[in-house]
Amino acid sequence: MTALAAAQTAPAAVKIVALETLKAEWDVKQFTWDGAPALLVRVPAPDAKTVEAKTVVEAAKGVFLRSYSMSCTHSGCPVDVPNKDKLLVCPCHASSFNAVDGSVKAGPARRPLKGLKLELRGADVFAVAAL
Repeated sequence: MTALAAAQTAPAAVKIVALETLKAEWDVKQFTWDGAPALLVRVPAPDAKTVEAKTVVEAAKGVFLRSYSMSCTHSGCPVDVPNKDKLLVCPCHASSFNAVDGSVKAGPARRPLKGLKLELRGADVFAVAAL
């Protein structure tokens, strides 16, 4: 696929929320990305040595964000928002995913949730591309 063709099929950037509204860790905002449900989560600061540090965006000093498609990678059912154990659980077949990095914690899903690339534009958080 050429760069022009890819640009024509890529969804437009989506404004999710003003950063100031995400006041505390684990605050969430649901939104729609490319016609499907998606989720933005304010997560704790990652340990720089961990894998999840590569997938978390520092939107502002001390504010770390992660965004995912809410479609379970097992059968496509929408996962729930993070529970008290900080897991995103699929109600269809009980797959669960880590809310910090999207990794599978329990199957039958085998692949992590699809991440979304985030950008801070002024005071607003945007989803700009799939990872």
